[in-house]
Amino acid sequence: MIYLRNIPESELFSAQLELLMQHARVASMMANLIGVIAVMGLLWPYFDTGGLLLWGFGLLSLLLLRSLHMSSALADRRYLSGPQKLFWQLVLGSAVTGLVWSGTFILVSPYLPVTLQYLLLLIVVFISVISLAVMVVVREYFLAFIFAALWPIAWWSLAHFWDQPYNLLLGLLLLALTGLLTAAGNGIHDTFRRMLSLSWQQETMTRELGQITGSLRDRNVQLQEARRQLTDLANIDELTGLGNRRLINQTLRDEVNRARRSHGWVSVILIDVDYFKKYNDTYGHPAGDEVLRRIGDIMQRVTARAGEVAGRYGGEEFILVLPGAKAPDALRAAERLQRLVYEENIPHSASDVSDRISISQGVLSIMPDEDVDPGVLVDRADAALYEAKREGRDKIALV
Repeated sequence: MIYLRNIPESELFSAQLELLMQHARVASMMANLIGVIAVMGLLWPYFDTGGLLLWGFGLLSLLLLRSLHMSSALADRRYLSGPQKLFWQLVLGSAVTGLVWSGTFILVSPYLPVTLQYLLLLIVVFISVISLAVMVVVREYFLAFIFAALWPIAWWSLAHFWDQPYNLLLGLLLLALTGLLTAAGNGIHDTFRRMLSLSWQQETMTRELGQITGSLRDRNVQLQEARRQLTDLANIDELTGLGNRRLINQTLRDEVNRARRSHGWVSVILIDVDYFKKYNDTYGHPAGDEVLRRIGDIMQRVTARAGEVAGRYGGEEFILVLPGAKAPDALRAAERLQRLVYEENIPHSASDVSDRISISQGVLSIMPDEDVDPGVLVDRADAALYEAKREGRDKIALV
């Protein structure tokens, strides 16, 4: 059974760092870039061009270094190998960026008209609010930025409330905004953590389900293989490796039914090893078993066409089922089998018909009709085999 487990705190922390660097790197860079362009356009008439360009270049360089640092940390997976060190590096970079913005406002405000002061402050607030969406996945990273960017301006405004009529109100509003962003950040941060935890649980469950599915698939393959082996054991003669009587009877039923539907032919060859009892008495049962195995190998060579089945029907009796074969085809198969057994040259000094192992065969070829029972085919082939024996053995009889 699969249990939903909570993500370990260390893994959750690493996942937060990874998510922050993946998404905050570009978004934060773009927000600050827009801010730099807006500030430079705003301050252009009031400050030296070289100093303004130097300020913009310095801030953009800081942002670029932070972006490169995040890219390197992602590539090296330092959020896994050294998450605490990486965390403090990211927080420090965020705080330094926020201090650059608050310091810029405090330094240039005395030289700007009130309206432009408010526009400059609006740019800093805009960057802070935008940062909420991309930075808050790591709460401390976001708080470092807004407290570094907004708090100094708020306290500076309160400290200089007499310079401008609205500085006192502005300072209080900035403190309130900082508190509001902090509260919003906490809520969004907790939501992010829950989402990451649920995502981890789903991935863990998917992985475990995949493992269970793989295990079940392997077990199913094992069961299928075991079933196949059991089927083989039930249908295969242990000594010769040919089909046993059970398999032959099932094959005959299938082929007779198929021949009925297609109005085709079925041939059956029943084979008996001549004077096999005498062979066993003369050479011993192990030698007799070896004879049966060798004949089984020969029969497998004879059944070359698809659907043809060779089997051991019992004792020294073998059987061939030849679907679609008419009498001439069946006779050729019987003659080939007789020749191959002869060429095997297995000595049989106790035989009355040959100095080597020989076989007698009864051949039946029929186009089954609705009244033909599959068992009758074997009986008729057996009758033909009896006729071959009666004629002196080592013969082929056709009915």
